[in-house]
Amino acid sequence: MARKQTVQSSPVADVQNLVLGQLEDARKRLLSFEKELVKRGKAQQKEIETLIKGVRTGKPLKQFEKQVGAVGGEVKKRLDGLQDQVLAALGVASHDEIVELNRELVRLSKKVDQLISKKPTASA
Repeated sequence: MARKQTVQSSPVADVQNLVLGQLEDARKRLLSFEKELVKRGKAQQKEIETLIKGVRTGKPLKQFEKQVGAVGGEVKKRLDGLQDQVLAALGVASHDEIVELNRELVRLSKKVDQLISKKPTASA
């Protein structure tokens, strides 16, 4: 008659089962991690391809140039305003004031020239 052997759990078998269970869990996590890495890699590859296409067409560069132009214009306006404030504080004429003075000088010089040219003809 065949004897039924009862399986008794030994400490070695318990440790072995525990280690095998942990190894199986680690294998599953590694597979999941591998799938996630592949997924991320494909997404990054698509992003890089999109960037390369953009660089080849020059669109990002044109956009960057527009932004730089806009920022440059704004900086120039602010610096001009600051310069005007400094010149006003120092009592120095601004560029616009100098241009206006030059216009006025030209106008007055024309009047003087007209007066000078009329004087000799009046005394003759």
